[in-house]
Amino acid sequence: MATMCMPVSSTDDRKHQINRVLNMVIPAVGIQTKDGFVEPRIRYQAMLPAPVMAFVVAIKNLVREEVVFSPSVQHLEFKGQMMVIAVFEVLRSEPKKFLPPDVFAHADVAADPLRHICDYVAGMTDAYLLRTYDRLFSPRMGSVFDKL
Repeated sequence: MATMCMPVSSTDDRKHQINRVLNMVIPAVGIQTKDGFVEPRIRYQAMLPAPVMAFVVAIKNLVREEVVFSPSVQHLEFKGQMMVIAVFEVLRSEPKKFLPPDVFAHADVAADPLRHICDYVAGMTDAYLLRTYDRLFSPRMGSVFDKL
């Protein structure tokens, strides 16, 4: 009786390959003790044998070249940068008008108000930045009832 094999989906194959990498790297981790330190977070250091470390570096380089620097990811990164700059410029232009009252209160008395606004924007989650950008720049988005 012949057995039918289902083709492995690319997601399943990807998970399998990641598991193979992890099953090779994790057991190879060793702990090195650094003399002269009492604090465990400094005294103990995780290390990999040279061949495993070379493999990890090769994987990181592959991901950087094939994923991080891919045009699709670079387009998204550029768009995100433009959104951050646009939101910052609006908040900077008239802080009292555009910042939430509690944030403005802190920025208004700060030694460096622009730094405070910059920190506020840097602390935004992706979702919050997107909502703020849409509320400021998308004609059909935003309401007086939106919570800032």
